[in-house]
Amino acid sequence: KSRDLSGAGIYHVMMRGTNRQDIFEDGDDYLRFLGILRNMVYPVNDTGKPLPQRCHFYAYCLMTNHIHLLVREAEDKLAPAIHRIATAYAHYYNNKYVRFGHLFQDRFKSEPVNDQGYFFTLLRYIHQNPMAAGLSKGIDDYEWSSWKEYENYRIGLQDICTVKHVTARMSIDELRDFVSDPLPKKLRSEERFSRNAETD
Repeated sequence: KSRDLSGAGIYHVMMRGTNRQDIFEDGDDYLRFLGILRNMVYPVNDTGKPLPQRCHFYAYCLMTNHIHLLVREAEDKLAPAIHRIATAYAHYYNNKYVRFGHLFQDRFKSEPVNDQGYFFTLLRYIHQNPMAAGLSKGIDDYEWSSWKEYENYRIGLQDICTVKHVTARMSIDELRDFVSDPLPKKLRSEERFSRNAETD
């Protein structure tokens, strides 16, 4: 099935370990994956010359066996961008743990994001994933999500995510209150996302 396309080029993407296996074993694994995302935002060629940004990220959350990304296409379209990320991390993981074969499920899931209301709902959903899984009590208690980048934006720091796109529409204080407000259980359930297991 062909993917539903976003007129804005923005998608909610979920990548899951094959057979739901863990894809992060220790802190170095999480850091390596974040490094790969950073290289998508600030790519360089073999001589170190900056290249056009491959994609933009608005949110991410790295869970033990799956990943959520809120991403907008740039130099790369969606499928090449996600394949680039998955291939780089799988190469690292397989070498480190001396394993072979696919690390991620063959098809990543994607949902088009075509309106601002849904965009902000996804910001809540992604950052609340650790809370829903019982891994944190609040959005700022989990180490491997992008919420810390939103907090750091207060003091002028920016890393992987394009925070200014969001804060142009809602202040950081308003955003914190909004993202911290628990979503209904039926919206937190990943079953609502499974209907979009579309092919690349």
